[in-house]
Amino acid sequence: PDQSRSIGAVNLAVVLSVIGAIIFGVVVMASIAIAQQSPAQFDHARTGFLLSGAHATVECTACHVAGRFRGTPRSCEGCHNGTTAAGKPQNHIRSSSTCESCHKSTVSFSGATFNHTGVRSNCASCHNGTTATGKPQSHISTSAACETCHKSTASFSGARFDHAGLTSNCASCHNGATATGKPQTHISTTAACETCHKSTVSFSGARFDHAGVTSSCASCHNGTKATGKPQTHIATTAACESCHKGTASFSGATFSHAGLTSNCASCHNGKTATGKPSTHITTSASCETCHNTTAFAGARVSHEGITTGCATCHGKTATGKPSTHILTSAPCETCHKSTKTFAGATMNHAGITSGCASCHTKPRSHPSTSAPCENCHKRAGSWSR
Repeated sequence: PDQSRSIGAVNLAVVLSVIGAIIFGVVVMASIAIAQQSPAQFDHARTGFLLSGAHATVECTACHVAGRFRGTPRSCEGCHNGTTAAGKPQNHIRSSSTCESCHKSTVSFSGATFNHTGVRSNCASCHNGTTATGKPQSHISTSAACETCHKSTASFSGARFDHAGLTSNCASCHNGATATGKPQTHISTTAACETCHKSTVSFSGARFDHAGVTSSCASCHNGTKATGKPQTHIATTAACESCHKGTASFSGATFSHAGLTSNCASCHNGKTATGKPSTHITTSASCETCHNTTAFAGARVSHEGITTGCATCHGKTATGKPSTHILTSAPCETCHKSTKTFAGATMNHAGITSGCASCHTKPRSHPSTSAPCENCHKRAGSWSR
């Protein structure tokens, strides 16, 4: 039995040796076959690393140093480290990102697109005109950091300038080229923007400084550029400044009545301009019949054609009886026949037969008597008889 076991062990060893020799021969033959293949015959994609761009023409030994295949790096920076292959130059953007994050082409390093995701500051460290595009010559003159205005990392356009602290020299940018300038409909002026535009947030709400402006108001106040005449404005072709003397407000205008002699009521109606007060003499006559164009005071009423009803005005809205007037309830026109003056009144004594002394006093030459006038003077209207 022991001899049988020894013979079996020897036979197994021989079989294993034969199998090993066969496997070794196959491996050697395969290696020889692979080694004899040219790069054009070998499908490198089978290794999981597709040769494209500059990698398709580079010598195999550039990556497979000393014929070493196993463990060849697959990441860009594994070879592009400045030793095996060209790496980052000294002026390369400082970044810990992988090469392929920005370099999408395997043909050339140029044309890289930087992934700005997460980048919020220190743009100028790259955007300096050397490492990456910097400020063009037409850029607004500023020492502010890029990210102060450029909020997007995808494009330079759409920048929002921070005007905080700016109070002058707006036109250095707002010239229609660098930034929005005056539109064609802008008020014609050589004044600086900030003279009227006090807000740096919006152009609207500008307050024009009228200091020194005394004429040609209508060139702006035409209803388009600035507030013009309202529908209720007095109908006139006169220049604004003829009546509006204040440049701070439309109110307080003083109308020049020079040359006006009629149709006062077209304005003096209580709405457009002062009209008749409640105490005004009742009349349908036109204003200009009595009033001049300088003041309402000093009106001279034309009494032409008036023969009755004097007391409707005299004693109320016009001069009435003085304290020394004869006591009478008779209407004014009974005695005052003239409508131009109170003097020259002729008393109508018709119907008066007693009480003469209430008005008439005796002259010095009159005989001394206490008898009433009418005892002797029988005729009203004459002292004779």
